[in-house]
Amino acid sequence: MAALAGRAFGPPPVDKLVRTSAFSSAADTFVAVSLAGSLFFNVSVDAARPRIILYLVLTMAPFAIVAPLIGPFVDRVRGGHRWVIGAACLGRALLCLALAFQLRSLWLYPLAFSILVLNKTHQVAKSALIPRLELRSERLVAANSTHTRVGAMAGAVGGTIAVSVLTLSNATAVLIVGACFYGTALLMALRIAPTPPVKPSPTRRLIEDHELKAPSLFLGVSSMAAIRGAMGFFTFFAAFTLKAAGEPTWVFGAVAVAGGVGGFAATFIAPALRRLLIEERILETAMILPAAAALIVPKNWVAPSLIVVAFALGVAATLGRQGFDSLVQRDAPDAERGRAFAKFEARLQLTWVGGALLPVLVRPSNAVGLFFLGGVLALGAVTYGTSARAAVKRHWGQWAGLLPSVDRRSDDDVVPLDEQLLGTARWLADRGSNRQAVALCAAALDAARRRSPAESTRPELVDALLLAEGVLDRAARSEGEVTEVDVETLIAATAKLVAHDSESGAGDDMVS
Repeated sequence: MAALAGRAFGPPPVDKLVRTSAFSSAADTFVAVSLAGSLFFNVSVDAARPRIILYLVLTMAPFAIVAPLIGPFVDRVRGGHRWVIGAACLGRALLCLALAFQLRSLWLYPLAFSILVLNKTHQVAKSALIPRLELRSERLVAANSTHTRVGAMAGAVGGTIAVSVLTLSNATAVLIVGACFYGTALLMALRIAPTPPVKPSPTRRLIEDHELKAPSLFLGVSSMAAIRGAMGFFTFFAAFTLKAAGEPTWVFGAVAVAGGVGGFAATFIAPALRRLLIEERILETAMILPAAAALIVPKNWVAPSLIVVAFALGVAATLGRQGFDSLVQRDAPDAERGRAFAKFEARLQLTWVGGALLPVLVRPSNAVGLFFLGGVLALGAVTYGTSARAAVKRHWGQWAGLLPSVDRRSDDDVVPLDEQLLGTARWLADRGSNRQAVALCAAALDAARRRSPAESTRPELVDALLLAEGVLDRAARSEGEVTEVDVETLIAATAKLVAHDSESGAGDDMVS
């Protein structure tokens, strides 16, 4: 039984976070079921349009709070991310109980909005916590996939229970049961291993600011925005197209189920794909698949074509989500990961809303809509694939200007061993030999400390030494690739130590 649970929820200590997310996802479904049904299906298309526009604006509003306020809070709170997750679960439980008795009053809107804000806070904290619990970068896609898979299963179970409670009782009872699920998620969150926040320092801040501007993150969020925009577009395009065609309600359900099945299948595909491709190529694949489906399917068969595209988009959305989350967890600085996720989520939600508004404002035919969807995703895949490599080279060329110059000597001077090793490490890193560069940086650090043992204990160098040793520890524990960010961070920290030792050595020679 323990082995089966381990396979379902992942290895410790990630399993406790997965269990927390499972109960939270189930509770989110209870809230959704209690509020569903008034936006679209019980009114005409024309009457639904202003309600849907208002709904889209409201879904964007929580990110206006999450991005500037909650993101930095998640990174800096004392006690780690688990307290943020626990507080979000407790807050939603209390809000559910309050909402249960205010469904017919104006308090419905601020209470529902507050639940949305805490839901996004939970998501940001969860995404930022995963790489603290799973230290191997090559396992991040698998960890994210496990969260998504268990969350989808918990949501399905929660939805079934919620619909049953709604049928037997009313929406108030649904929210009360949902509050109990949030309370259980709180208890699970308290069992997550504590991860104290990283203390900022001037050295880390310089490196973190540059890491947040890495092309892998900029291009990754752009490609994920294309996928999210396509999802928003297709959601309302399919709904309006089917409603205009007079299709029965079960066809709407079939399209939704196809998307859900595709997303669930992708939670098994993503870890297997990660063993063959890096995160950037997973994102590219996630755009190519639905683009091909939208362009190829017969447009005159409305319902079948939408079901096929829904399945492909479900796979793409989950693949892209796993690849993008793992990319941010891999490349974003540890002390700023919550801020990065909050900022990126705000952009992604904005593109989802923008994509959803298109079919609401302009109702294209089935053929025009699918050709537009496939064309945008195909263009996004080509653009992302061709620009990623050039942007990475340009970025690390600019990064080189941040490093201290330690290898300039006159012809009569002998370059110390630590500087020679560091120069070779840079040369290897420029050519993509990341693990060899890490090994030489470790040797350069050892040589620098042997040449000037006392210098390594100076307060102004402690941060650089700790940063370098932290990267070396992660590289030693990793069984897969070492990222460019890891290598460049290590080179920057090593260069500071080597440069300081060189200056100290020159000063000692002058005194003698």
